[in-house]
Amino acid sequence: MSRAPVALGDEEAPVKESTPYHVGFEELTQANEAKDMEFYNRVGRGEGLAKLLGSSPDHGLNPDPNASGPDSVTEHRRIFGANKYPEVPPKNFFVLVWEVVQDPILILLIAAAAVSTILGSAIPEEREKRHWIEGIAIWVAVIIVTLVGAGNDYSKDLQFRKLNAQKDKIQIKVIRGGEQVLVENTDLVVGDVVFLDTGDKVVADALVLDSQGLTMDEASLTGESDPMKKNLQEDPWVMSGTQVTEGSGHVLVIAVGLNSTWGKTMALVSEAGDDETPLQEKLGVLAGAIGKIGFGVAVCCFIAQLIKWCVVNKGFPIKKINDNGPIQFFLYAITIIVVAVPEGLPLAVTISLAYSMKKMMTDNNFVRVLAACETMGGATAICSDKTGTLTENRMTVVKGWFGGRKYDTAPRENDLDPVLLEELKMNCALNSKATFKIEKDGRMEFVGNRTECALLLFMNRELGSDYNAYRKSFEKSVEKVYGFSSAKKMASVLVRLSGNYRLYNKGAAEWVLKRCTRCMVQGVIVEMTPALQDQLLEEVTIMAKSGLRCICLTYADFALADPNRPAEFFENADNVDDNLTCIGIVGIKDPVRPEVPGAVRTCKRAGITVRMVTGDNIHTARHIARECGILYDMGPNKPEPVAMEGPVFREMLKEESFVALRARMNDGDKDALKEIRAQIDHVRVLARSSPEDKLQLVRLLKELGEVVAVTGDGTNDAPALKESDVGLAMGIAGTEVAKEAADIVIMDDNFSSIVKSVLWGRSVFANIRKFLQFQLTVNLVALVTAFVGAVAGGHEPLNILQLLWVNLIMDTMGALALATEDPHPRLLLQRPNGRTEHLINWKMAKHIFVQGCYQMLWMFLCLYLLPTGPKGLESYLVHSEQSFYETDCAKHAETVLATKMVNVNSTNLPDVVKFACNVVSYCGFPYKSPAQSCVLNSNWENAAVPTDLSTAVCGGTYGSGNNKNCDRFQWVQAVDNKLEKEYKDYNEDEYKRPLSLLFNIFICTQVANEINARRINDEYNIFEGFFNNWIFLAIIAITMGLQAIIINFLGLFFKVEPLDWREWLASIAIGMGAWPISLLTRFITRNIPSCVQFEAMLPPEVDDPALQRELEAEAASHKHNHHNRNNANGHIFNGHYADATFKSGDIEAANRSALS
Repeated sequence: MSRAPVALGDEEAPVKESTPYHVGFEELTQANEAKDMEFYNRVGRGEGLAKLLGSSPDHGLNPDPNASGPDSVTEHRRIFGANKYPEVPPKNFFVLVWEVVQDPILILLIAAAAVSTILGSAIPEEREKRHWIEGIAIWVAVIIVTLVGAGNDYSKDLQFRKLNAQKDKIQIKVIRGGEQVLVENTDLVVGDVVFLDTGDKVVADALVLDSQGLTMDEASLTGESDPMKKNLQEDPWVMSGTQVTEGSGHVLVIAVGLNSTWGKTMALVSEAGDDETPLQEKLGVLAGAIGKIGFGVAVCCFIAQLIKWCVVNKGFPIKKINDNGPIQFFLYAITIIVVAVPEGLPLAVTISLAYSMKKMMTDNNFVRVLAACETMGGATAICSDKTGTLTENRMTVVKGWFGGRKYDTAPRENDLDPVLLEELKMNCALNSKATFKIEKDGRMEFVGNRTECALLLFMNRELGSDYNAYRKSFEKSVEKVYGFSSAKKMASVLVRLSGNYRLYNKGAAEWVLKRCTRCMVQGVIVEMTPALQDQLLEEVTIMAKSGLRCICLTYADFALADPNRPAEFFENADNVDDNLTCIGIVGIKDPVRPEVPGAVRTCKRAGITVRMVTGDNIHTARHIARECGILYDMGPNKPEPVAMEGPVFREMLKEESFVALRARMNDGDKDALKEIRAQIDHVRVLARSSPEDKLQLVRLLKELGEVVAVTGDGTNDAPALKESDVGLAMGIAGTEVAKEAADIVIMDDNFSSIVKSVLWGRSVFANIRKFLQFQLTVNLVALVTAFVGAVAGGHEPLNILQLLWVNLIMDTMGALALATEDPHPRLLLQRPNGRTEHLINWKMAKHIFVQGCYQMLWMFLCLYLLPTGPKGLESYLVHSEQSFYETDCAKHAETVLATKMVNVNSTNLPDVVKFACNVVSYCGFPYKSPAQSCVLNSNWENAAVPTDLSTAVCGGTYGSGNNKNCDRFQWVQAVDNKLEKEYKDYNEDEYKRPLSLLFNIFICTQVANEINARRINDEYNIFEGFFNNWIFLAIIAITMGLQAIIINFLGLFFKVEPLDWREWLASIAIGMGAWPISLLTRFITRNIPSCVQFEAMLPPEVDDPALQRELEAEAASHKHNHHNRNNANGHIFNGHYADATFKSGDIEAANRSALS
């Protein structure tokens, strides 16, 4: 039925059209909304409704995607709708522009632009000098900054939308064509038969077809905290948005998408990327502090310039406020604030996180919580599951004990007693929810628990029977399914046979054997004596020590009717999982993933402690841990890393002495901290552990100050995943509950992918530090030079537009260039960041100071030395005002004196000009020079020339004293005013060239320092990987290209003039001079002992003696070659710097994509 899209929560009014089904869309929807039991019973419950919908509980829908009949998925989707929700539309670009404009800094700039434009165009004198251009230029800068900011927000939003769209994709187990297959939740349709198991998330409304203790958590919809049991009689309604907390069962989908309960009550899609990560918050605080410093500098500059202006102008002349006056000082102060506020810091984090999230997807890390990207970089401890994470999860039965006989290989059907054989088949087939099928290419696709898959494979291959045939034969006989319990380490199924109930049980061998009272030996049931039990436990230990998972298969019989048996007897698994008969023990091999030992070695080298937390036998756990390198020999007289069992760990935590010690530690007692660390540090394996053990271990490690990452796949792992700093759920084996609780989903369940997430996390932190080092250097130079230029006199080194251009380079382009650097495996050779790592370390501070001093040296040389016209650079000479008065007075005096000046005519004009110019240039009004004699000396032959201008020119032999109406006074004053005014424009023009060169040098040094900032740990080779980073190369090219355009074509706006090739060459050379300065800095701090001690940048501590010897050998080798090559890495080992390189295994474990 065609339906128009509706908003979430709206009622649909479907258009009536022909339907091949015997129940309509509207009728079904209304029954689902009302939870109509009358409708449910009338249509024949779930089974009857399935038939009405063209489906079947046994066969489901037609799996053919091209089919179009009544049983097809396509037809059901057409009539009942798709299981999709309308996306929240992205913010309009203009809305983002408006949000950017709300920024206080931008509002200040807009105000400054408005004032400058209005005054520059409204006042005739200002308009004549085209001072409105500066206002227009600021408007252009505001528009560019706004568009760039909105563009960044738009692309960020788009990126997060793409990544977060993956969150809602879930693989669902459905029956189609009689086979259980996996489909995406968006492909689900009404009529599908879905298999639900513990930990699954329900993605569509459904009716129960069969229930094996199916219990739902409906708190997300109803607020009901108690789990709700589902059954066919009283409550068959299963709602979307709920989760399976216990049991299993099959359900029939009756509503999808907007028609489902979840779709009608809440929006699934929320806007991505709104929450700030801890690093963003920390940077926000830093940006605020820097902004305050910048504000202080801006205020000081404004006050200093205003005082100087008032002194020079002998007051506060209103007409001059926009003529290099308070308006310009205000604009300059605002620009200093704009440059000082490092808005690019949060932007850099966002760019880096978005870039890392995208790249991590290719490394099988799906990031669900943004903060996990950066937190993973500080991980100091990883608590990993064994099965599927450290091992391949490719399980095979390789050994066993059956019917009293030990088998060194998996037995065939002819090797076993017929009765025993039949019981094994029944247990393997019925006591299992797993399935597998063979694809056309011969590849096997497993669905469900891999241990159960191994037993099914054993049954099909070695025991010669099809598990599916057994399941179909006994499908109606299954009375109760008891799912796997992590507390009991076993699972069971109750089957109704011809004369009795039979319970088939399987589980961890040492746990199940404790519940056995009988055993099948050579076809005969015998009592389980202590001697026999010890013999079987010894067999289990032998198999476990060779790394095998040992599963014991048993059964127990119950009468069909027993008057003494309580009615609810079979509801509790503890009642039935007892007095068992052992029929066999299988040894299942799960090989260690080939890349895991190298990945664990990389973690140890990176200062990360890897612990295995498993439910397996302690002997199996020890064997696998040694294969992985988690357990190793420490040598004589050193505490060995140990494996501990969960119950022992639990008891240790409950001991009074330990509880008291822990309390002291949490109160800040450092001795208690050391004591507990000594007890816990050497525990590397927790075997036979429960989810509660894992949770307690995580809490304890966090109390010790560790940054803990935890892997989990089960529903019961959710508390530990939530408690940890970073929860890592398994994408293949993990339940939906575990994935919901996790921060990162490991898509391939592989431990080496976890190591890659550490690498990316460290990369985020390193990239932010790179940008921080670059930005703070620019801030330091810009603020110091602005302050000195304003306070010490002379010209401002950079004008408003130039500072805004610098700000654009720093914030947007710098963030884009440095925040998208791919991680280098060398990051895994450094210590973890931990919880207390400062954003700015001594290494960074050193480079900020040195590079800042280098840049300021050239800034001040250009600002104060170059205008003096040193030898060879006379073209940059800026003449003083006195020199200007002496050389240019006649030209400008004639202009002003020829315009209706009293007692001046064409005849005496030359003499008047000569007189006025002599007075202003040689008589001290305002300048005095011995180059010529003062013309006023003749008026004051017997006395010194007075210091008052009117008296000096009008008194003496010329007149009667200080008459300001005297013609001479008016001549001199008019000429002085004219020269003073003309000199401002003359001075500005003469300063253009040295200041243009200064501006160009400043930009070139920033670009060079941007490249310096690529390596922040004193590595010598700053160009490593430079030419492979196209984003960085593009940013450099764009920056220099735009700089060339500004210098050559935008001089009117930026107040610069074109530079010749020699000046460009000098600018670039001075910029590149930052590289040898940086190299020298790195060399000194890497080779002078006092500097080494000051840096205190030691590599991670390694407690594995074998790895330590290996690294010492590497260090010695690199030290020998240290002076013969330009190495690219600077780590200290045993007091010496040496390059620590990756072995091939480490490189694979670190990050293939980063190296490609």
